[in-house]
Amino acid sequence: MLIWKAKINGTYTNMKTPSTYKIDYEDLDKDSYRSVVSGNLIDNVISKKWSKIAMSYNYLTASEVNTIINAINQNPVIIQATNPLYSTTNTPSKEMEMRCSKVSIEMNENKAYTMSFNLVQKKKVSGQ
Repeated sequence: MLIWKAKINGTYTNMKTPSTYKIDYEDLDKDSYRSVVSGNLIDNVISKKWSKIAMSYNYLTASEVNTIINAINQNPVIIQATNPLYSTTNTPSKEMEMRCSKVSIEMNENKAYTMSFNLVQKKKVSGQ
């Protein structure tokens, strides 16, 4: 199953399917506060549905780790990723500009690698 592609040197490259794939959404607001009288949230939402995508892999070769690292070391990381919030039946993925905010790599006793990383959305996309 193809979950994501990364644009490398102007061309999209199919990336290995992660073992886990998680999307968090967050609204951005300005000067929001909770009323000390009523407890109601007084909010000024600037935009909605900003994405953070977390991916993890259980068994990677050194070559696969390098391929992923080369893709996510760009800023911005331009990806097409399965994203149910922005997708439709005809277009299951959405192009997004992201930034890699965290990477973790471990080698197990069999010399296979585990890897996890987060991609944080940088710019609005249609539907936001």
